[in-house]
Amino acid sequence: MSTFKRTKNGINNLRLFYNVNYIVYLEGGSTSYNKTEVYKNSFNGDTEDISFWSKLFEKYKANQKFKFRSVGSKVTLKEIAKDLIDGSVKHVYLAMDNEFDEVLNKRIVHPNIFYTYGYSYENDVWNDTTIIDIINDLTAVKVDEKYINNGFRKFKYNIKLGVFADGYLFSKNKSFFHRKKGHLFCIDCNVNAFPSVKINEINNLLITKSLNHNTVRNFAYRKKLNPIKHCFGHLLADFCCQIVSHYLKVKHGFTNLKKEIIYRLAINKFFQNQYNNSDIEAYYKSQFSISGRNVV
Repeated sequence: MSTFKRTKNGINNLRLFYNVNYIVYLEGGSTSYNKTEVYKNSFNGDTEDISFWSKLFEKYKANQKFKFRSVGSKVTLKEIAKDLIDGSVKHVYLAMDNEFDEVLNKRIVHPNIFYTYGYSYENDVWNDTTIIDIINDLTAVKVDEKYINNGFRKFKYNIKLGVFADGYLFSKNKSFFHRKKGHLFCIDCNVNAFPSVKINEINNLLITKSLNHNTVRNFAYRKKLNPIKHCFGHLLADFCCQIVSHYLKVKHGFTNLKKEIIYRLAINKFFQNQYNNSDIEAYYKSQFSISGRNVV
């Protein structure tokens, strides 16, 4: 069976092995695989990306069956996209992070390729309402919503210059926030205090990277960047998790709730309480409507 999986024809027939209509390749997972490894059947099987995207596929393509596989790297998805576009790979969907592709006009246009609304799925899911909903479920008592809202509003204001710089550098194939690790360098993560942006760290990095404030801001205003929608997704999600952990400890004495559990709760609470009748719903409804035409 290993030979079956090592060719493009094997990928085309993999759906038959799993008795599904399509294989859906996504980002996410602890390991990143290149295209050759993916075609040899390497993947991450249980990820937050799968939790998010599977809800959308189940909602808009309920009459079809799917096998979801996270491959870790967007670079790999873009390589598979080349095979999808030239027709050598079929019966496959790809779903990937938007990052700044939309504002920089770098999206790959194909009916089988999906992009998140925000920078990543985390940006679609996480906001102050999600944080409050999670804490409410975990504590079963009234949440101090003003406390959460004010802290999140400060984050949105103080992180925006970093987000703007990130978008500006992305236009030059660079980045402002660290991707591999250390993206919380600009966040005070002391669980005993409400997490906050280290503004000096943002400003120091701007200087280190020789970025002019006005140049960065003008770029962001032209491209209509939003500090939450376009924030590096892992940074936004981890910041929100820090709020949850801080609140649970300070207000209730709860500790040691795994971040992975909070992530899954966020996805569920978003779809339960915020998705319907939102701009995000309209966006994905449009994407899946387009994907229904001439799909292979």
